[in-house]
Amino acid sequence: VAHAKRIAVSKSVPEDLPPIEGDPKRLHQVLANIVSNAIKFTPEGGTVHVEGRQTAGAIEIQVRDCGVGIEPEVLPYIFDRFRQADTSLTRPYPGLGLGLWVVKQIVDAHRGKIWATSELGRGSTLSFTLPAA
Repeated sequence: VAHAKRIAVSKSVPEDLPPIEGDPKRLHQVLANIVSNAIKFTPEGGTVHVEGRQTAGAIEIQVRDCGVGIEPEVLPYIFDRFRQADTSLTRPYPGLGLGLWVVKQIVDAHRGKIWATSELGRGSTLSFTLPAA
């Protein structure tokens, strides 16, 4: 999808980053969902950047996009089940509103934290931390 929309996806992860403690398949699901959402909401020719870094006893992952952003009144609820900013039948972005809810459940089950920041018209950043192994 990124290639079709000419979106540049980049990453910045230090080589010496310690491993994360957890189920690799579920953690892959978390990252894949967040990156997929970033690509979905980024306009053609935009950018998505994934960054990893070590914090106090944890690994923090951030996924930043240059997309449409999230309405301030919606932002506190994006991890709720079936939550979508646009619920109209003609909305431009498909989905059930379950992806970020599932992501939060997985991060919580791994003793992590997840949050989002956004500025309308300038994109969003979804960040999560997980305990380092």
